[in-house]
Amino acid sequence: MMKKLSLFLFGLLLFSACGKDRQVAIPAYISVPSVQHSPTNPNIEGSSQHQFEDAWIAVDGQMLGATNLPTTLPAILGEGPNYEVSIYAGVASDGISTNRLIYPFFDPYVVSRELEAGRIDTVYPNFQYNDDVEFFIVEDFENAGVAFGEDRDDYPDSYLAKQSEDVFEGDYSGQMILDTANWECYIGSSFQISDLQQPNTATPVFLEMHYKTDEVISVGLIAHYDNGLPDEIFIKGGVNPSDGWKKIYFDLTEDIFTLNAARYTLILRSAVSDFEESNQPKVYLDNIKILHY
Repeated sequence: MMKKLSLFLFGLLLFSACGKDRQVAIPAYISVPSVQHSPTNPNIEGSSQHQFEDAWIAVDGQMLGATNLPTTLPAILGEGPNYEVSIYAGVASDGISTNRLIYPFFDPYVVSRELEAGRIDTVYPNFQYNDDVEFFIVEDFENAGVAFGEDRDDYPDSYLAKQSEDVFEGDYSGQMILDTANWECYIGSSFQISDLQQPNTATPVFLEMHYKTDEVISVGLIAHYDNGLPDEIFIKGGVNPSDGWKKIYFDLTEDIFTLNAARYTLILRSAVSDFEESNQPKVYLDNIKILHY
């Protein structure tokens, strides 16, 4: 009888221990409602207006994940009580919603928090550019001249002009002039771009711009070599029509690394899609930037 009782008590203790092992740890939660960007030198960095869609969240170096803003993600806590919370800004690359990545030119926003299981802690990141970021082009159309003065189409009356009728910010934005008689506007940067990557390294290179357009805008590069013919490519994705002002981020990193040219011309192209007699589509641009390390 005593032997059976001992076996029963041992089994009960074992079941109790296994039950404890099966208990799910209660996470803490990190909430990021929105993000901000405060430029340290607007004269060099240009506009502070962004379109960061995601937050990537890490606790003590462990990445929790990335989701659309606003977001709240769970974190299983260690010994604590203080934890380092790091937030990274995320964008959709090349106008393709499935291409999500960490924006590489901001330092992460880092705070120390005393996290608690079951509690939601809210963080409001305010990002700044890394000190090593270089701004090759910052065209906001507020100064004399336009950085895209190379006419590459067969229509002398299609070009990129300054205009003040529909402006994202400031006094001017750019407009790609198009109509049914001048149905293509194909322009290039007035100067060639060089030294965008560190030698033999695919360091980040991005093109950014605000846009409001009735027509698709294609973005590309002409690679110029010291020996050999130029190579012209258009970047995957593109700028789709939009009734309101939006911002797009093109990741040129792999394209620049693969082309491995001495110099580049940035090219923009748009064309009329509807040839009704009076059609004059509006294609507006602002805050065109090329950033790299």
